[in-house]
Amino acid sequence: MAAFVEKHRKHLFWLILAAAFLMILAYNVLTPYMSDDYAYAIEVRNAHSIWDLVKQQYGEYLSNSGRVVGQFNVRLSLAADKQVFNLVNSLMFVALVLLVYANIRRKKRYDLFVLLLVITFLWKFSVSFGQTMLWICGACNYLWGSVFILGFVTFYRYFLNHPEKIKHTWLLAAGTFFFGVLAGWCNENTSGGGLLLILMFGLNFWWNKRKAGRKCIYPFMISGVVGMCCGILGMISAPGIRNRSETMSEGAYAGIVGFLSRVYKITLSVRELFFAVIILTVIVIVFLVLQKRISRWHQIRENETVLFLVAAIATSYALAIAPTPMNRAFFGAGIFLFIACIQGIIDVADQELVIKAAKYSLVSILCVWLFFTYLDNLVNLARIYREEQERVSLIKADKADPNGDGIVVVPKLREEFENPYSNIHESDLEDYKEYWINLFYEIYYDVGNITAIPRDEWDELYGEE
Repeated sequence: MAAFVEKHRKHLFWLILAAAFLMILAYNVLTPYMSDDYAYAIEVRNAHSIWDLVKQQYGEYLSNSGRVVGQFNVRLSLAADKQVFNLVNSLMFVALVLLVYANIRRKKRYDLFVLLLVITFLWKFSVSFGQTMLWICGACNYLWGSVFILGFVTFYRYFLNHPEKIKHTWLLAAGTFFFGVLAGWCNENTSGGGLLLILMFGLNFWWNKRKAGRKCIYPFMISGVVGMCCGILGMISAPGIRNRSETMSEGAYAGIVGFLSRVYKITLSVRELFFAVIILTVIVIVFLVLQKRISRWHQIRENETVLFLVAAIATSYALAIAPTPMNRAFFGAGIFLFIACIQGIIDVADQELVIKAAKYSLVSILCVWLFFTYLDNLVNLARIYREEQERVSLIKADKADPNGDGIVVVPKLREEFENPYSNIHESDLEDYKEYWINLFYEIYYDVGNITAIPRDEWDELYGEE
């Protein structure tokens, strides 16, 4: 078996990656519009060109959010057919898998063990998977944003590790600047974590080259940092983000008490979201210390597990500056933590059979977990999709009926279908027509009144019609 895997490792690598693409594609197809998707879709359908979308985004920059890159991608996604988003979003997931994989050092070529760890970590431990990976508004900001940020970090590290491949110094510097602006303008705390990473990698490069008496500063190193800083400043200086922060801060503690309160809440959130990965990371760090792989200062400052762990911590606690965040704001911190943990697992020497058995048992258990969880929730998503399509059909039928009165009563989604891979239950329709999501449906489908009642009540009242 081992000989077969070794012989066909490259083909198995791409086969696993193709399976990962098809798996996430199926989930994307079964995820309907939800929550703020409707609000943005209402705006987007009034746009008649890309320039109209740009003007809409500028208006949002002034009034609500500085995340120009993510929010503009939301508008582009909603302007196209949902199937286009399904395909692009699935490719973005695969891109994230490959970028996390690329940032793991000291692995085999076409390393199946690392690839499976990356895929299973993303499915098992990603923060609010349904919100950050599948929901259009969430995916464009968190999944896509992390791809841009980690893509820039990977690009930056590549030229640090291969300075001999720099052919056009100033052209590379200009490209790195604009790539840095893009990565910096994605997400407040995750972009900050990306900036911290390239600073740490750049400083290590500078220190090592200076000690060796070789060239230690290249123009792209400076332009990349400046580009990310410009992107982050453009995002956090948006008038809209100040307005939003003031609204969210009402009634919250101010000053040092408020700051300490937010730090405490972030600590609780980190424990809730990442406890298993943190424990695993602590275990591998203990092994690395005992095996004298991070026992000296130069080993500590250059070790990727340490660097990505520092970035994960900084990305998490940077949220203490702002009002209490939603869990999905920790998504980028989770990606950095996953890289730290997986890198540590790879670096732990496994000459002893028990350590090797523990490594392969871990990935095997995660694969078994993913198999059963994926199938179970695939069915749940299909049930949710069916019920949402039924509700949309009821709304459209009433609108098309010349005798329709514009008053539509639809069933609420069954609670037993709720799962971590869908955000729709958190923004389900209510029996109060002035509820915010009801209003979005009413405007989007152009009907007068939409209310929702529990499924059993709806079946009793309208099921026979």
